[in-house]
Amino acid sequence: AVIAFNTAFAIYTTNYDIDNIGKGPSDFMVSVEVGLVCFYGIELGFKLIAHGRWFFCNKDMSWNILDLFLVVQSSYEQAILLLSTNGAGVNLSFMRATRILKIAKVLRVVKVLK
Repeated sequence: AVIAFNTAFAIYTTNYDIDNIGKGPSDFMVSVEVGLVCFYGIELGFKLIAHGRWFFCNKDMSWNILDLFLVVQSSYEQAILLLSTNGAGVNLSFMRATRILKIAKVLRVVKVLK
């Protein structure tokens, strides 16, 4: 359910960014992004605790590395946005482009449901 919400939210924020070029994200968008980053960070922490050192050496290794990358990238993006004033002088184009990778989580759900 969270992954589906995250996918829909990624589509919403992408449309918002296109319609509002030059403007930063709304307060609502920032709040939801922070909530999602916290959720996925906690999920990743639980997975790291459960798998221990085998987190990077199991059949889901590539998914785990993708999850780790996305959580670190999203955390960094949110930290930069929260610490900057109005996002002035901050170019997050590359980071926003990596949002597409979040949609890869949907592929994971489809794979699990198979």
